[in-house]
Amino acid sequence: GSDLKDQVVMIGAHLDTWHASPNASDNTSGVAVMLEAMRILKATGATPRRTIRVALWGGEEQGLHGSREYVLKHFGDPATPAGVTADYEKLQAYFNQDYGPGQYRGIYLQGNERARRMMTVWTEPFRDLGMFAVSILGVGSTDHISFDRVGLPGFQFLQDRVGSTGGHTNLDFVETLPPDDLMRNAVIMASFAWHAAMSDARVPRKGAK
Repeated sequence: GSDLKDQVVMIGAHLDTWHASPNASDNTSGVAVMLEAMRILKATGATPRRTIRVALWGGEEQGLHGSREYVLKHFGDPATPAGVTADYEKLQAYFNQDYGPGQYRGIYLQGNERARRMMTVWTEPFRDLGMFAVSILGVGSTDHISFDRVGLPGFQFLQDRVGSTGGHTNLDFVETLPPDDLMRNAVIMASFAWHAAMSDARVPRKGAK
């Protein structure tokens, strides 16, 4: 970061795996996208205003333990007696991938209608790649929920469903991953992280649940 380096944009995926599975789609694909997005930003010589941080979580498959404990330690929870930390207001947004390797087709607002205009503008350059949906809906059971639960802007991308990947089974092999889709996702992830890092405005919050 530069002039706003104390503020943070986060991108992430979970690193832990499911027993007896090669775990290519769930969630090696997400980890690969995050690392490639960061490589793209570094390779372009990007100098963002806010710090961009990548997190590869443990314990997602067992109950979001890694991301939940990170959020509680670093940002706190306004619904608890301890409240929030000094860094709570410094998080701009968190973007997650964990619904297989399919191409991004949009983003879930997670009920945060106030963020629609901003996310729509950031989505627009990728309409020719088939990414156009900005959905008020939310999805659960993955690490953006740890942020959303305490009122922080946490988002998951809406993705194509890819057949034959066999998540959580012994058929989840790397050969089932569509590499072109993963590359497109990395470009989109890098772009969203960049826009969030450079924006004059803060990503709107909807409040804690």
